[in-house]
Amino acid sequence: MCVLRVTSNRKTLTDFLSASRIPFYEAHDKNTLQRLGRNKGKPFGYAGFQSDVSAREWDDLPGQVSDAVRFLRRYKADLKLLRQRFKVRDLRLDFPYYLRVCRNNIAVQCDLLPPVLIALAGELGIGIEMTVYPPPRAHKRTKKSRTRPSTEPPPSRSATSSGTPERRRSVS
Repeated sequence: MCVLRVTSNRKTLTDFLSASRIPFYEAHDKNTLQRLGRNKGKPFGYAGFQSDVSAREWDDLPGQVSDAVRFLRRYKADLKLLRQRFKVRDLRLDFPYYLRVCRNNIAVQCDLLPPVLIALAGELGIGIEMTVYPPPRAHKRTKKSRTRPSTEPPPSRSATSSGTPERRRSVS
């Protein structure tokens, strides 16, 4: 479930998004009010958007990486244009994945990002963020509570931060 996160110092990125082929599922303008978190009700202060890069599960980091390489190659021209002309503050690929240490007798966790991904991301000025989550727990029934809450974060929002319906383009 790798995601491309983009932030810009511009007031809006709608002109780029309407002309670009890059699929996105969330976009907001600089003055859009935040709907969640500690800054709820305050403007973002920057324009931005997020794109699904991979639909692979969090336990499939190699699959997410493969999809990310394909995404960067496919949208290379759009990403270069975005970087050059739209006052981009931050471009990053966020790879969520599960911690494997201390499970199934695993003492050390090593995850390699291949040179092709590093080179493509570097050429485009895109950072790479590795977000490690605790492994999912199986639901257990106890006398006190019927089920334990999952440690998995909630699914991503399906509406834009401004509350308008989402504009989703499929990634293929």
